Amino acid sequence: MKINKKSLLGVAAVALSMTLWGCVKEKGVFEEGGSSGIVQLVLPARTSSTAIARAVTTVFEALDVVTLPVKVQLTGAQGAPEDLKLTLKINDSSVDKYNLSWQSKYEALPTRLYAVDTYDVTIPKGAKEAILNIKIYPPRFTAIDFTKSYALGVQIQSATGGKISGNYAEGVYAVSIKNKYDGIYEVTGTYQDYVNAAFTGIYPQTANLVTLTGNTSEINYTTFNNGSSPHSYYFNAGGSNSYFGNWSPIFTFDNATNKVTAVTNYYGQGSNSSGRYGEIDNTANNYYDPATKTIHVTYYLVQPSGRRGKFTEIYTFKKTR
Repeated sequence: MKINKKSLLGVAAVALSMTLWGCVKEKGVFEEGGSSGIVQLVLPARTSSTAIARAVTTVFEALDVVTLPVKVQLTGAQGAPEDLKLTLKINDSSVDKYNLSWQSKYEALPTRLYAVDTYDVTIPKGAKEAILNIKIYPPRFTAIDFTKSYALGVQIQSATGGKISGNYAEGVYAVSIKNKYDGIYEVTGTYQDYVNAAFTGIYPQTANLVTLTGNTSEINYTTFNNGSSPHSYYFNAGGSNSYFGNWSPIFTFDNATNKVTAVTNYYGQGSNSSGRYGEIDNTANNYYDPATKTIHVTYYLVQPSGRRGKFTEIYTFKKTR
C-alpha cells in the first residue's frame, strides 16, 4: 500500500493544531494582537499594576427592560476550530476586588434588578465571539437605588477549549439608568492656574455629562480632537493648547437639594501616577438649576504639592445625548 506523504503531513498538522488548542500559553495579552487561543472577556486594556481592568460602563434609557451584552472573545487571527462552549457566572467578589484596585465604591447589583436566562454561551466553529445577555429592569429601580453605584462582576467559569485568560477572565460592568443631569452642555467660565499664570481656560467649549449613577456624572470633553480625548481638559498654555494628564472631573449631586456635593477625579482620587485629585470649593454656591438646566460649580485640581488650579464654571444644557 502506498502512503501519501501529503496526507500524513495534513494529519500531523491537524493533530498539532488540536494539541496547541488545548495547551496554548498566555503571552503578550496586554498587547494588541497578543497570544492566540486565549478565551477572555472584552474589556478595556489593563496593565500589570492593576488587579482588574477598568469597568465597562453602560447607561440605559428608562425602558421596561434593557439588555447588557457581555462579550467573550477568542484571541488570535483564526476562529475556533470547533464549537467552543463557555459557562460564565456572576461574581460579586469581582466588584469588591475592583473597589480595592480603583478606590471605587460600587455595590453589587441586587438580583431583583436583573435576570439571566442562561450562563452558557457558544463561540461557533470559525467564529471568535459570543455574547452573554443580562436583562436589566429599570422600572424596578427605587429612589434609593438611584443613589447607589451598582455594578455586576462577571467571570468565565469554564471553557471546552483554549485557555481561559489569567488577566481578562473576570470583569466589572457598571450599570446605571440615565440621571436627570445627563446630556450635552456648553461650558463657560474661567480656569486660574496657581503654578503658571500663563495657563488659562479655553471657553466656551462643549462637554457631555455622562451618567455613572443616579447622582454622579463624569465629564466627557468633546471640543478638541473631535471628541477622541473625552477625559482630557484642554487649556491655553500661553499660546498653544495643552492638557493635564490624569485629570478629568466627576460631579456628585444631592438629588433632593440639587446641590453639587463633590468633585472627584476620573483617574482616581490621588491614586494615579500624577497624584492628582478633585476638590470642591465649599465656599461657593455649587448647584443644579432644574428650571434653566444649568450647573454652577467651582472646584480645584489638586496635586501632591497642593492646589494646582481653580475652575469656576457654568454648564448650560443644550440637548440630550
